[in-house]
Amino acid sequence: MDRFLRHFKQPFTSVWISLGFVIGCISTVFYYQTHEFTVITISVLIASAYFKPFLNVLLGFILAICCIVVHFYLFYSYTLPNDENNYAYPATIIVDDVISAKQPQYIKATLLKLNGDEIHKFKAPKAMLSVDSAQLIKQGDTFEATIALKKFRTIKNIGVFDNNVHAFKQRILFKGKVLNKQLRITSAASPSIIYKYRSFLKHTYQKTTLNWLYYALLSGDKSLMSFENKQTMQSLGLSHLLAISGLHIGLIFSCFYLLSKYTAYILKIKVLQSINLTIVYCFIGWLAAFIYVYLSEFLLSATRAFIMLSCVLGLYFIAKQPLRWRSILYALVAVLLINPFNVLNPGLYFSFIAVAIIFIVIKHLPKTKYSWLSVFIALCIIQLALFIGLLPITLIYFSGVSIAGLVINLLAIPLLSVAIMPLLLLFTIISAVVDITPAILLFDSVLITLFKYMDAIPWHYRWLDIAKPRTLYLVAAYLCILIAWFSPFKRLALIPLCVTLIDYLYLPKPLWQLHVFDVGHGLMTLLEKDNQALVYDFGPSYFNRFSRTYSVLIPYLKTHNLTVSDAIISHQDNDHAGGAAHFINAGFGESFKRFHPYGITTQCISLDYNFNGLRISSFADSTFNNENDNSCVLLIKSHQLTMLLTGDISKARELSLIKTHSLQADVILSPHHGSDTSSSTEFINHVNPHTVIHSTAFQGQWQFPSEKVVSRYKAINAKQYVTARDGQITVSIYQDGFKVTTARKHESYWFIED
Repeated sequence: MDRFLRHFKQPFTSVWISLGFVIGCISTVFYYQTHEFTVITISVLIASAYFKPFLNVLLGFILAICCIVVHFYLFYSYTLPNDENNYAYPATIIVDDVISAKQPQYIKATLLKLNGDEIHKFKAPKAMLSVDSAQLIKQGDTFEATIALKKFRTIKNIGVFDNNVHAFKQRILFKGKVLNKQLRITSAASPSIIYKYRSFLKHTYQKTTLNWLYYALLSGDKSLMSFENKQTMQSLGLSHLLAISGLHIGLIFSCFYLLSKYTAYILKIKVLQSINLTIVYCFIGWLAAFIYVYLSEFLLSATRAFIMLSCVLGLYFIAKQPLRWRSILYALVAVLLINPFNVLNPGLYFSFIAVAIIFIVIKHLPKTKYSWLSVFIALCIIQLALFIGLLPITLIYFSGVSIAGLVINLLAIPLLSVAIMPLLLLFTIISAVVDITPAILLFDSVLITLFKYMDAIPWHYRWLDIAKPRTLYLVAAYLCILIAWFSPFKRLALIPLCVTLIDYLYLPKPLWQLHVFDVGHGLMTLLEKDNQALVYDFGPSYFNRFSRTYSVLIPYLKTHNLTVSDAIISHQDNDHAGGAAHFINAGFGESFKRFHPYGITTQCISLDYNFNGLRISSFADSTFNNENDNSCVLLIKSHQLTMLLTGDISKARELSLIKTHSLQADVILSPHHGSDTSSSTEFINHVNPHTVIHSTAFQGQWQFPSEKVVSRYKAINAKQYVTARDGQITVSIYQDGFKVTTARKHESYWFIED
């Protein structure tokens, strides 16, 4: 113990090692096997050779690499016993979550036994499984079945939500299908404490209008929230209140700390003078916070906050008045030691940066006499500092910022801290004994009134859409802030500003771009020029509820702050038109009027028009007896390049087109996804493309593109790209040529097998 105390009296060794560990985790996870990682590593080595403290940074850097390697091979590198995709495995499965309760059910499950091999639950892999059986399964059920498994792999697009990374963070390594129609549920687990607690919450607040809010605050589960609820909270800048984080953990700790303190005071409990009551009160608050985190199923954000609380308390009672920033750093190291891949989670940066900002601001606030005015001024300063400090990372992850949140949080955070959270805890505890529904409904009615006033704020005052900045700008922004705040040489902050300015002014910018999104079997493309967009096809929809329009197209438009001027549907097949209705529901109905003046279920019309300097020609035909051959074909011309978008036309329509039009193009979207019914030799020779893009599904049932088609394009030395293999494909046109970028090469990580 004495050695431990001496260690903290000379803290700088541990600080430098901790800094090296954090740098090593971020560098290795994001940049391993890249030039950036080589540059960072060499820089640390050179610095450690000339500056003694950097030897400890180097040690921390090496420890981080070792930690990541061990963690990856222990928890993320499980391989299937057989590489064949159609191989069936006997397995024992426990259901972690039911994603869709409708038949066929879709579940997240842990594989406890696979192909006869038992797997320890601590390192057992997870899988997303489709279940089409006679019995409905529920969370916690365990059953034996035969399953077809393959590595988890889904679509890959640039700048939108990445399901591959999301699955990796949850240790979902596989996806597949349960083959049994009849299941033997060997142990339907009795309801857990967490399940009973959440059922109790639903029952207690079921008659309230804002039950989704109370349930999320008390459990961390957002399943009761609708998409509209989430959008409203984000636009008002209140989304952070729904994530169990430092604010919530701090409130739980404070509530039970004060409760235990005043209970001891009222009851006049006598204890020995040798007992430090502050430690007792803190332990009760800490224990309450742990129970809260447990009931939230150890959500990552809640666990981070709890670790930070534990570090602060531990350092306080061991080292006595430690520097606050050290407790933040040690808490960050603890979180990364538990799982270094936590650096993939945006919440990590939001929570630690926010806490650091609050600590710094509080430390520099002027010491004044306590008054309501001084408290209000302090809250305003903290809120403004949080807004500025979190702005760069907010723009990176949300492509916009809540303007209203700057003011609303001045009311919402104190209200949550002083009234909402304490009252919800009180209602929940009392409801376990007696029914207090009238009091809960009264509380709910007050909050509804307040919520309606906030919801009445016009959208343009709530949220400001801003195109997603490059990561370089994020790093430069934080370097400027850190140098300006901590360094005695304030002018050095101009260096990252100058680097950013040079990059912005001299980095070549494309004149226009064509994006072919990865949507599985289907087609979705977007033509982009001068912040204007033309959409050609919308990919598939599933069960009339889900579509790539919602998950890919609209997020991309928002991320890049694009205005849609026109939209075209090549033909009515679901894999091309499935998401069109969802696009209209999202408010883009006017964009169809130019090419579909008689409605989206009718064919496009033939016309020529100017799209911001690009010549767009559409070719319509209704003489064929099938939807595919009646596809709307689009020719896009500029001074630099010509592109041809072909829908699902077959060889018959191809021959008809080349007889009546000149269709030479540098880039072509292969007809019918590369089917052998299309891309005739005559058509290929006429178009004579330099680059061919096939929009197909990975290991799809039709196995597009056909080997014969690939060979025919290869015969003219055309370079070929496939969305199934490459992910989203973007063609960027510059003054002196064009460049093709693929998502799996542009945004892939070493730990995810593409």
